[in-house]
Amino acid sequence: MTAAGDVSGSAYVRDRVRLDALASECDRLIAGFDALLVPTAPFQPTRAEVAAEPVAANSRVGTYTNFCNLLDMCGVAVPAGVVDEGDAGEAQFGVTVVARAFHDAVALDLARRVVVAPRSVAAAEASGPLPRPDRPWPEVAGASSTALFVVGAHLRGQPLEGQLTALGARWGGAARTAPRYRLSALDTVPAKPGLTRVDSGAVIEGEIWHLSDGALGRFLAALPAPMNLGAVELDDGTGGDGTWVVGFGCAADAAAAAVDITEYGGWRAYLGALRS
Repeated sequence: MTAAGDVSGSAYVRDRVRLDALASECDRLIAGFDALLVPTAPFQPTRAEVAAEPVAANSRVGTYTNFCNLLDMCGVAVPAGVVDEGDAGEAQFGVTVVARAFHDAVALDLARRVVVAPRSVAAAEASGPLPRPDRPWPEVAGASSTALFVVGAHLRGQPLEGQLTALGARWGGAARTAPRYRLSALDTVPAKPGLTRVDSGAVIEGEIWHLSDGALGRFLAALPAPMNLGAVELDDGTGGDGTWVVGFGCAADAAAAAVDITEYGGWRAYLGALRS
């Protein structure tokens, strides 16, 4: 840090402009990809090597990952097994999943798919691949996220699913509301349903998606009228009060003017009836 005193303001501005240009070029190159997979480190220095050249050793260790902070990207480093180095024995090997800013959930989920617990080469060959964990990696890692209940065009396979996946959302499974909701077919493009809470309603099928808190805020900011987000009560199967989560709703006047499709119990069932 003391070396910063030798850098002039003009040099900083020049390098900052250059970095911004490189960041823009990197954004172009990784467009269409969810993340990058890189080795975590090219080698493992000894303590003596670090003591002799602490800055240089650290720079070499970060050969494949030093760019993350500069480009405002996130990364998750996980063990990926061991390599046999002959007479030198075995060495642990790791990889890092690098994703865009605020796409932490994407990096965590992909890291879960490639992680291999450290073990010897002989043990790895004898036991075969490790079983995948039952819980999603972001949950295991304690990543902060919010459950979002969706009922229409954002369901898996529907036209707007990409709006969620582009924000790093992770599918959490099927879910349904408590029997206190009405579903309406709104006059929108693409077609969407509107969910409203009523005294005498029905169970409506949907899905849960998990988003980081930052991603949920950006999703809400881009949500067009008459759609909105609010508290939705889910059916927990006990017959009592259900679990409340953030979910889709719509303006009351838009729902009142739309066709009531509650009888179908869900958007997919309604679309299926239209096709039949």
